[in-house]
Amino acid sequence: MANDRQASTRKRSKYRGPEPPARTSALRRRKERPPVGEAVAARVPVADLRLPPGGELTIQSSEDRTRVVAEADSEGLKQPFRPEAEPVMLTRRRLERAKIDRRAEGLRPFGATLRFLPELAKAARLAPPDDDKDRDLGGTIFGNDDRYLFFDRSFPWRTTGQIRTAAGRCSGTTIGPRLVLTASHCINWDGDGGAGWISFSPGYFDGDRPWGEIWATHVISWIQAPTSLTDQETARDYAVLVMEDRIGDVIGYPGYRAYDSNWNDGSYWQYIGYPGELASGERPAFQGDGVISSAQSQSGGGVVLGHFNEFTPGQSGGAAWGWWGREPWPRVVGVGSTIGSTAVQTPSNTTSGDNEYGGGDALSDLIGWARANFP
Repeated sequence: MANDRQASTRKRSKYRGPEPPARTSALRRRKERPPVGEAVAARVPVADLRLPPGGELTIQSSEDRTRVVAEADSEGLKQPFRPEAEPVMLTRRRLERAKIDRRAEGLRPFGATLRFLPELAKAARLAPPDDDKDRDLGGTIFGNDDRYLFFDRSFPWRTTGQIRTAAGRCSGTTIGPRLVLTASHCINWDGDGGAGWISFSPGYFDGDRPWGEIWATHVISWIQAPTSLTDQETARDYAVLVMEDRIGDVIGYPGYRAYDSNWNDGSYWQYIGYPGELASGERPAFQGDGVISSAQSQSGGGVVLGHFNEFTPGQSGGAAWGWWGREPWPRVVGVGSTIGSTAVQTPSNTTSGDNEYGGGDALSDLIGWARANFP
């Protein structure tokens, strides 16, 4: 009997376009799947420190606590060790030299429970009053806020986490054995083309880092996106981080595929990120029944995916994904990029004033190239 690490067999539907993912209503009826096999043991990075010359670490252990004590000089401990990530700019010429899969599977690791919807965090559901419509909370909320904060370390919710740079915090998702997907505009690009330090904490919740804080060694992207984006930049506003540790082998990762405009207006999509205005960005938020209203192609294979789902600062870099057939993992089609404004318009099928994901063939090519070159 094949296990969940292999692709599942899918039935053909009568739908003549590309097969759409499952709706949230169908996912709610699916029962969670218990763990298969034994969990992969993880060596979790706890801290990276710069010690003064001759400085030593002491480990103090008690029944339920372990403290790591470092010697400090008169100026205190040096700053934590933060390696700078090396930028790798993807070009069409580089892409043509590699064999790229634009539709690749994910990995549900052994020992992980599979849930199709995340469990609600205690006292965390958002329910704005009826007279609080069309709010603009530094991002865009159209109508009622349908997100909820969750606490869930099952698969695939454990694959999402917090991105940190010197410029602030964003969201990210594992997308390969040692790869993490986020938005290019989340990277702290400097004027000389550098990327600075970047870390990822999967499963981050209220300061807890169950799988540690992992540093990026490289950041792969099509563009070094600014914080204010044109449509052309939004269409390729994504980056893949290469991490020091193979965290994807431990917690798993989703698959991916390119978005197809035949799926416009279907309530198929889930989105996960760390909104700054909720719990100060300390807890992840989930939204199901997401609709992508428009797909606007740009040069280079990138696509602007316009939507009116909830999206506020801090959620940038999170994954928009759907579930196909009976596959035991979702597939990413977009990355949270641009915030619109409720002051411009109410939801319609245009891209004026909407929130936007970046997606398209360029997203699949970027992930595929990263998987091929940094396995």
